[in-house]
Amino acid sequence: MIGGGRVADEKVSNLLDYGADVVVISPTVTERLAKLSEDGQLNWIKRNYKKGDLKEAFIAIVADTKSDKINRTVSKEATARNVPLNVADVTQYCTWIAPAVVRQGTVVLAASTGGASPALARKLKELMSSPNIAHTSHGLMDYANLAPMLSMARKELANQKIRLIPDHWQSCLTDKLIDLVKDGKTEEAWNALMTCLLKGAECGCENLTCKMLCDTDSLISTEIPDSSSPTG
Repeated sequence: MIGGGRVADEKVSNLLDYGADVVVISPTVTERLAKLSEDGQLNWIKRNYKKGDLKEAFIAIVADTKSDKINRTVSKEATARNVPLNVADVTQYCTWIAPAVVRQGTVVLAASTGGASPALARKLKELMSSPNIAHTSHGLMDYANLAPMLSMARKELANQKIRLIPDHWQSCLTDKLIDLVKDGKTEEAWNALMTCLLKGAECGCENLTCKMLCDTDSLISTEIPDSSSPTG
């Protein structure tokens, strides 16, 4: 695991549940990962990734890094060593994609968008866990209608070298956006989605937490702008 933030924390927890021998490479980690290291449940290497770190890896995951240089370097080493690689939210470097999984007792549900939109996969996970928490009036598969547009939006932001935190993507996946898509108002939906997403480039969110997602009143008032609003 390359990275030690919130995304890495969740992925490491899942790996440990299945008995994986986990090595975390990151100068800093979450409190829980630090505690797991102290307890001997994982090996924490307190530095940035460097070439050669994948020498004995079975699989590799890059999480919580905004450095495309690191992503590219890890990808090259993974390819050279034939190590399956997953780079969180950067599908062009992935050789495997992790579905969003929900467990309840012996029942396991998994959702995947085939790499089209990690944000949508996360939203589907929320919906499977509890529709009330997800604040939606739509059925689960209604969100599938957003996949093509979200995939285009990811490419557009990548072209502009804009990378948003996962929480901000979630704040833009709203019922009103689904309504626009289902009603065939494609251009209006696109403008609304991009307006909302571009707010994330300057919203000043900290610790990978989006203020728009946390503030219910803000979420409702800024879900989808009126068609007369500037499209950004």
